[in-house]
Amino acid sequence: MDGKEKHHGSAFYFAIPRPTTLARSWTVFLLDQLMTYIILAAGTVSTEILYLAYKGDVNVTWSEACSVLDTFCRRATTSVGITFGSAVCYVLLSLVSSYRLFSTFAAPVPFLSSKSLEIAAFPS
Repeated sequence: MDGKEKHHGSAFYFAIPRPTTLARSWTVFLLDQLMTYIILAAGTVSTEILYLAYKGDVNVTWSEACSVLDTFCRRATTSVGITFGSAVCYVLLSLVSSYRLFSTFAAPVPFLSSKSLEIAAFPS
């Protein structure tokens, strides 16, 4: 690597350094977005399970479990905190990835011709 190549904010670019292309940049951006949403969903589901462990649900006769499983609840709470911490890191990574994508490549320009512009109309 000659030091002149631009890299996006993903770990993919640091693991496999290659010249930046539009397709590769969009792929990495979308994968960063996907991972952010997956981690956020995992944290949300874990939080719901942890809430049920602490509070229970009387409607389905599910009693709280943290009085019996105190060690589990403390570890699960730590795990949920770490999950949301990593979600924040992925949000920041996605912001960097999107900034680099949109600052490196110009916006697509619509094809303009000298012919008149035709607009499709729907019959009423």
